[in-house]
Amino acid sequence: MSDFYVVGKSVARVDAFAKVTGEAVYSADVMLPGMLYGMAKRSPYPHARIVRIDTRRAEALPGVKAVVTAKDVSDILLGLRLRDVPILAREQVRFVGEKVAAVAAVDEETAREAVDLIDVEYAELPALTDVEEAMKEGSILVHENLHTYSGLPAPAKGTNIFYHDTFSKGDTAQGFAEADLIFEHTFTTPLVHQGYMETHAAMVDVSPDGSVTVWSSNKVPFRVRSLMAEIIGAPITRVRVIPSFVGGDFGGKGMVFDEPLCYYLALKSRRPVKMVMSRQEEFLAGSPRHPSIIRLKAGVAQSGELLAWEANAIFDSGAYAAYKPQVGLGGTKKLAGTYRIPHVRIDGYYVYTHTVPCGHCRAPGDPQASFAVESFMDMIASHLKIDPFRFRWMNALDEGDLSPTGEPWKGINLKETMTAAVKASSWGKPKPDKHYGIGIACAERPTGTGESSAVVIVNGDGSVNIISGSSDPGTGARTILCQIVAEALKVPMDRITINLVDTDSAPFDQGAGAGRTTFVAGLSAYNAALEVRKELVQNAAKLLNCPQEKAQELIETRDGFLFVKSDPDKKISYAQAVKASKKSQIMAEETFSSNDMDDTCFATHIAEVQVDPGRGVVEVLRITAAHDIGFAINPAAAEGQIEGGILSGVGFALLEEMQRSEGKIANPTLADYKLCTPRDAPEIVTLLVEGAPGAGPFNAKAIGEIPTCPIAAAVANAVYDAVGVRITDLPITGEKIVKALKESGAVRQMAVTRRKEREHEI
Repeated sequence: MSDFYVVGKSVARVDAFAKVTGEAVYSADVMLPGMLYGMAKRSPYPHARIVRIDTRRAEALPGVKAVVTAKDVSDILLGLRLRDVPILAREQVRFVGEKVAAVAAVDEETAREAVDLIDVEYAELPALTDVEEAMKEGSILVHENLHTYSGLPAPAKGTNIFYHDTFSKGDTAQGFAEADLIFEHTFTTPLVHQGYMETHAAMVDVSPDGSVTVWSSNKVPFRVRSLMAEIIGAPITRVRVIPSFVGGDFGGKGMVFDEPLCYYLALKSRRPVKMVMSRQEEFLAGSPRHPSIIRLKAGVAQSGELLAWEANAIFDSGAYAAYKPQVGLGGTKKLAGTYRIPHVRIDGYYVYTHTVPCGHCRAPGDPQASFAVESFMDMIASHLKIDPFRFRWMNALDEGDLSPTGEPWKGINLKETMTAAVKASSWGKPKPDKHYGIGIACAERPTGTGESSAVVIVNGDGSVNIISGSSDPGTGARTILCQIVAEALKVPMDRITINLVDTDSAPFDQGAGAGRTTFVAGLSAYNAALEVRKELVQNAAKLLNCPQEKAQELIETRDGFLFVKSDPDKKISYAQAVKASKKSQIMAEETFSSNDMDDTCFATHIAEVQVDPGRGVVEVLRITAAHDIGFAINPAAAEGQIEGGILSGVGFALLEEMQRSEGKIANPTLADYKLCTPRDAPEIVTLLVEGAPGAGPFNAKAIGEIPTCPIAAAVANAVYDAVGVRITDLPITGEKIVKALKESGAVRQMAVTRRKEREHEI
């Protein structure tokens, strides 16, 4: 680490001062002259036909400047891939909270009153709110015209199952036939909100020439640009998206929400319009994590070797699938864990219901899969009377093994994380208390791929600018880019500025998500910096009397100066090198694109808990988290990502559930929806396991999403270790623990079938 100039060091965030002083501008902070406030009218029913909409009273209210319904907007269907969601509901509504109209007024109070004055007559229809009922043949169809939608991965008609995702390796029938024992169990996870503090916000201004400017709390500004251009039927050159600081995302801010409505209201009123979703609207109509039902089946030798594995997962997608870039979730692929299994079959079903549409939430699908798989591994180990760590170790992937779904991976560092976590935790030590428990869980998630471009400029005074279209939804990505460029140019961090620029000025970037930013945006910035360095060196060679053909080899850079390695006292500044070029600046633009990834990231978490058996209260005392990180460009930032992911995972394990009653969210406020707070935070021991090189700059791997994945299972396994009851239905509440204890642990037993007694179940 000492060989590096600035990477590998925990430098302060470049945007820290702006954020702590309130100087950072978020989309909701943007104010324009003549700006109006928009609000949406939403459906109170999960499924109903719209008989009529009467907007006359709203339009007559003083201060109201525009009202729009479906007849005023494009009938285009929107979606990140599968296009199924209208801008405003037409003919029918499909979930409680779906938008049916919108208003723009001079202030929020008037807008709110106008929304109440819109009279909508509905004819209520039967609603499907149970995902397993929705899958049955002959069920009510949430989308009768599904087969006509653009973006379907495979043809689908007359069904609510809009996507069936499968992965397989080997022959599971053979594997189960060879197994001594077959284990089966079902796990369920709830509907969960991402929990970002900033709600969705958007502002649109339409110029007299028809060009459109958008401010949006969105992590993918270039996607906003393309979607808005498509909506208004104009080239993307007519739409400019001005990014703001994003107050948290966790997967939930990659799709347009109110931006289209802002446009139509601004067009009609001829004034800029801003819409900011309330917290209640976020819960009613955001794009939360999918609830799931996961059934697992494993064939195991008496020795503990995994021979066959089947997973069947049902993901309740809600009323629309528009909020997922790949239609399905990457977590489906993780339903066989991180283990060497010769025969695997995974089936993932994505199903429409008349409930809030679901989308991406930190590591989409992975926390659900990890909870099921890692809980199941402990259950099998318990039945076999094998230590849970040893059971995992004997089945864990090693270098050269194929993944559970048959992919070749390089740099498999799973056992290194397991060893590190065990050594740093209390695993294997005597219990300090009767109701203390310890649990382990492993996870895997690859670095994301994509495309990004960056411009690096060395100015006439030797200072450096980075222009990148990449987004930073609170992850510290801009700081990482500055460190990467500082390392390439050997320039102090305080001489570098990264510019937050709009889509007219920034080069293209695919947007934050999937843990791709350090990889794709980082490499584009790094490569651009290297090109700038080459030109600086060639210019410096003239002044340092160094042969041009050997300049790149003989000239070194440090602290914004260039010098010949053999004579470091004789040096020139970057400013002098720029001047020697007879240009005002030296710049380079580079694009990096990758669609394939042959390595991945591993993690092992160990949870230590204390359980009060009388009340069922679980206190998470300590989490030991070992992460295969390749190389930590900024260790403090990496640790911050891990700590944030752990708190999110603790909430998923113990607290969070968007409770539904007849299709409506019953707890749509932060007073009733329990997020993990500092009072719930355990001691966290973070271990950055380097060694297996990643694909990113300086061999870095992704770290943003995987920390959430193993936590729920590690906590569930620790609770079982503490009080002997297995909770397989998240969240793990006190009520569930007390009930299970009262029933003497007789609930939620795993089905076990022996080779010679296939019909026997215990």
